[in-house]
Amino acid sequence: MKATAPPLEPDTLHWLNQLPEAVVWLDAKGFIGWCNPAATAIIPNPDPVGQRLENWFQPVLRETRMHEPMNTGWWQGNSRKGLVGIAGKRWRWFLVSLAPYKSGQLCILSEITREYNQALAYHSSLEVLSSLLTQEEKLEELFIRVLQTAVEVVPGAEAGSLTLLEKGEFRFVAQIGFAGNLTEHAISYNHELAWYGQGEEDWLLGKPRLLVAPQIQERTRKHISHELDMFNQVGKLEELKATITVPIVLQGQVMGTLNLDSLSSTEAFPPESLAIAQTFALQAATVLYGLLMRRNLSKLALSDALTGLGNRHALEVNFPKVRAQAERLDLPLTLVYWDMDGLKRLNDEYGHAAGDQALKILAAALRSAFRQEDQVFRIGGDEFVSLHLGLPLFEVPEMVRRVRSAIHVEVSVGAVAITPLQDLETALLQADAAMYRDKRRVRNSLEF
Repeated sequence: MKATAPPLEPDTLHWLNQLPEAVVWLDAKGFIGWCNPAATAIIPNPDPVGQRLENWFQPVLRETRMHEPMNTGWWQGNSRKGLVGIAGKRWRWFLVSLAPYKSGQLCILSEITREYNQALAYHSSLEVLSSLLTQEEKLEELFIRVLQTAVEVVPGAEAGSLTLLEKGEFRFVAQIGFAGNLTEHAISYNHELAWYGQGEEDWLLGKPRLLVAPQIQERTRKHISHELDMFNQVGKLEELKATITVPIVLQGQVMGTLNLDSLSSTEAFPPESLAIAQTFALQAATVLYGLLMRRNLSKLALSDALTGLGNRHALEVNFPKVRAQAERLDLPLTLVYWDMDGLKRLNDEYGHAAGDQALKILAAALRSAFRQEDQVFRIGGDEFVSLHLGLPLFEVPEMVRRVRSAIHVEVSVGAVAITPLQDLETALLQADAAMYRDKRRVRNSLEF
């Protein structure tokens, strides 16, 4: 069915044909009767006259899925109708305005693809990133979720990696689309800055940088030649067609980098990708800072500030895990209670600095005398507890001898074999009683 052409005045026709916006005239039944050149350029059908506009354009409806086919008659009315999209290699989005004209309507489609994609990305990324701060997942899993969100919201991204600056190196903490052991590698600060290639000023401002093949491969060979084999093996270097790198900056300091990659096309990233990637990195900086602070606070919550050993809370967390492991593997588990004698006298005579130093020496001696799988905790002023999986009770005296030979302070020791049903408090009471028996023995000996 062909629509009736609108009786457009020559001046109006000339003006509409010059507009950069797509303009379509719809008859009273909603069929296309005329299109200006801008509309013809975006409508997939080379002869759309007589067709319905909703054959190609779909609305953005909050209450339905974004790309759900529209009902006919969406164009009816005399006001702006919101957003519509047209499918293609990439979706294009248009703001629709309607105006009555000559027994039909003029439909003006103003393209806002870039602005819409940015707004959609900002909303979805902020929503996901802010939720991460309340998650109780492992930090590594949260890093992956940050990267997954970036790949999803930045147009053109198919793969990516996330690095964090630790001890002067950018360590890979998450990857999508590459070999899993990429996260075992790191790049020095200077090499990462050189590979970024836009200078330190842009680097510290967090400006995104786009590279396409073969410049990707050339710059890698030039600035990260010592890691070339690694990038070829696990980073798919030769397959990369385009890559965006964004420094993740917080308060003027680069704390990591976000790398988003295309493996299919050098033209994968439209202009809005850079702006979206930069905004995402700004959001991610705050979230990553919060995650890292949570990790550091968690470490502090489980660590003794003076000795660096686990504290009483860490013992309470680890004891049931080690006990369950001992039962599962059918191995003995021994808890040893250590008490440094004479700490008060040392503090009174030489000051607390001397007492602190003695505690550090004892902590170091315990660490060096134990096996790698053993765990040691400082649970009070001069009291330490160690857990030994696979160590039977009769082997404890030899371990105690090694510790005493390595220190210059007296230490009293009590040990107890842990049973599958024994709780921590009971084990500590029994080991503490054994330790006091050892303390009385030492005090009553001629050596003391």
